[in-house]
Amino acid sequence: MAIVLGIDGGGTGTQAVVADEHGIVYAEVTVGPTNPNAVSREQLKATASHMFDQLKEQNGEAFDQVELVFAGMSGSGDSEKSKLVESVFAECLPNRRVIVANDAINALYAGTYGEPGIVQIAGTGSITYGINEEGKASRIGGWGYLFGDEGSGYAIGEAALRKVFHTHDRKTDAYKLADKVSAYFQVDVVPDLVPAVYESSSPREKIASLSRVVFEAYDEKDPHANQIVEQAANDLARSINTMLNEHFQQHQTVILAGGLFKREDVLPELLKSRIPSSSHLKLLKREPVMGAVDAAIKQLGSA
Repeated sequence: MAIVLGIDGGGTGTQAVVADEHGIVYAEVTVGPTNPNAVSREQLKATASHMFDQLKEQNGEAFDQVELVFAGMSGSGDSEKSKLVESVFAECLPNRRVIVANDAINALYAGTYGEPGIVQIAGTGSITYGINEEGKASRIGGWGYLFGDEGSGYAIGEAALRKVFHTHDRKTDAYKLADKVSAYFQVDVVPDLVPAVYESSSPREKIASLSRVVFEAYDEKDPHANQIVEQAANDLARSINTMLNEHFQQHQTVILAGGLFKREDVLPELLKSRIPSSSHLKLLKREPVMGAVDAAIKQLGSA
């Protein structure tokens, strides 16, 4: 019976699970951030050591039987960052096989149980990731809020703020949206939104959180909120359809993962009419870390 260690590493927290090929979990732990773009090498090693120590403390027998470690890590899309994380994990776990990859694989395999498919992630940021029947992996987007992240919470929040400031400048008339955004930030006048955003601990997260305000206005049939949400659906559909056309002949399961899809009646519904009927949309229900376990088992099977 194969036992593996799956890791879902992020910029705010990291989950790790020791499990077998049947999905039985022997140990699990949640620790701090491990995104190599957000923490130093020293911080990464300290967090990783603590994580492995906790897993071993929970079930030393199972931990000692781990054959392979698969870590899907945010911030590890390029080879240099992946090598950095691999080297740190290898130092903590000598004589263990370690594979580090993009964290989108976790969400994909958590939805497909290790089978080919596409995952559309839309939370603070966005990325479209797919692995086809030939095992070829491809990505669209995920370049960060400065260069893309279309259809993300950040993109929705930024579009809302833009409309609010345009309304203040009398270039448009999104008054309802302006009132809602001002109330959300607890400011009396629109210019005070500038320090409210820029002086927050994480302006990116603060802007992305506005997506819930936009959805609220969308529910109230506000035309400006409707325009923003429709644009987000168009942007996400464009990425999904590009992936389908180039790698899947327009037939594949598409996993929807991330906070923006928690409202099942909004973006998931809008996407149904924007992608081919031959492709099946499926909301992610499992924890992404279990996708890392599936990826590890799959790697063992192909070795």
